[in-house]
Amino acid sequence: MYQDDDSKRTGANQMAMVLVILVILACGGAWYLFMRDSQAPEPTEPVPALPAPEPTLPEQPLPAEPVPEPVPEPEPELPPQPEPTPMPEPEPLPPLNDSDDFAKEQINAISDGMQLGASLEDNNLIRRFVVFVDNLAGGEVMRQQGPFTPLSENFKALEMNGKFYLDPEGYRRFDQYAEFLYNLDETKLRDHFLLTEPLLESAFQELGYGAGQFRTAVVDSIDELLAAPEYDMPLELLSHSVNYQFADPAIEDLSDAQKLMIRMGPDNARKVKSVLRRFKAALNE
Repeated sequence: MYQDDDSKRTGANQMAMVLVILVILACGGAWYLFMRDSQAPEPTEPVPALPAPEPTLPEQPLPAEPVPEPVPEPEPELPPQPEPTPMPEPEPLPPLNDSDDFAKEQINAISDGMQLGASLEDNNLIRRFVVFVDNLAGGEVMRQQGPFTPLSENFKALEMNGKFYLDPEGYRRFDQYAEFLYNLDETKLRDHFLLTEPLLESAFQELGYGAGQFRTAVVDSIDELLAAPEYDMPLELLSHSVNYQFADPAIEDLSDAQKLMIRMGPDNARKVKSVLRRFKAALNE
């Protein structure tokens, strides 16, 4: 396409104008940027204040690692305790009429090896013992009906200056009985008494007593013997034909059971009283 010279000049002028405008805009933008950095322009509107920075907390030290508490050592396990051996059931008691072997077993069990031998009667030991205790509680001594064989030696008197005295040599005939009783263990004696008590009660009821009264008779007989006085001096006797009596009326008026304690001598009497007190205390436990 052909253009004349005027058209060429008009196009060139327009191009020059566009270049001038671009140069002014570029210079104005540079000047604006320069002036903004060198001085703050006056704001036309208030600029909202920036929020104050939050105060920085001082750094907290890291917590120390907790020291683990010492773990207690486990207690050593105790070995299992063996279960207690159950007590065997007691064998049933024999009938009263067939109780002699059982009674001898009980006496041998508490005698601690002491051989009584011929000192025991051979028959009806339970019944004999019950009758003996019954009479003893009333102050009487039934020698022929007791569980022990009668003493073979006679009562001994010592004559001095025309008077008779209780002979200390006669005390010895009671030594075996007193020693046997003194060495009895009161706990073992109580246990065997309790084991035999049903048979003793049965024999006691044969005498006409009510149930449960034999133990009372036992305690009464013990108290009767414990009440016997003791004498460490020679005791004068009175001779009446073949018999002797105590010259002191206070002694002669004592019960037969208490006079028996005197005739066995003070040492033997103390031994017998010792086991009686111990047995009575064990029976009341």
